[in-house]
Amino acid sequence: MSKMDHIGDVAPALLLQLAAGEKSLVLLDSVKYRDPTVKVDRIRRTFPNPTGQWPTQLGRYFETLEGPGSATISTGTVGEVRPQSLGAGESIFLHHASLLAHDAQMGFGLVVLAVYQVPGMQQPSYLEAVQLTGPGNYAFQTLGNALTFQLKPGETIRTVPHALLGLSPGVGVRVNIFGGAPNFPTNHYFPLLDVVGPGTVMVHSGEFFMEGPRE
Repeated sequence: MSKMDHIGDVAPALLLQLAAGEKSLVLLDSVKYRDPTVKVDRIRRTFPNPTGQWPTQLGRYFETLEGPGSATISTGTVGEVRPQSLGAGESIFLHHASLLAHDAQMGFGLVVLAVYQVPGMQQPSYLEAVQLTGPGNYAFQTLGNALTFQLKPGETIRTVPHALLGLSPGVGVRVNIFGGAPNFPTNHYFPLLDVVGPGTVMVHSGEFFMEGPRE
């Protein structure tokens, strides 16, 4: 598996170190430096649309890096870079916009965490994420700072959709719609999420939006 390290402070980067033959998939156009020995390519993966809506297939492009050698990955964003790892069969759900890199052998898919309807909107909204499955190493970046909660069975925290960064399988997600008369203008409604343990939940201070990944 590749070695991933956080470097820098204000606009941090990910240092990716690959042995011969090791491959990692990274965010497009995010490689700021690489050793001449690191091979670079681009691939497109397709997945069934988890919403069941048109189009039936969604595409996702990645830049692939193959060792031996090192590379730095950066978005130029102010926020934490967190390298993590998953054991065989372990999974994590992440906001797709936060994912910086993951080992090529890891499982990758698109999922819907919740579906909800805001009054006045013609189409439902989908709370979507990517699912990574180990074994392997991966790294994600927040916008601003991140908080991690270890929830016991039945424990609940409430957050806005764009603050949800990630969660472990087994965590429940409920969408509540607030607003409208008499306390709000009749056309003002907003969703809040209840995330329910057991499991790990990550939220952050930035504003990723939960629209699913598109080409």
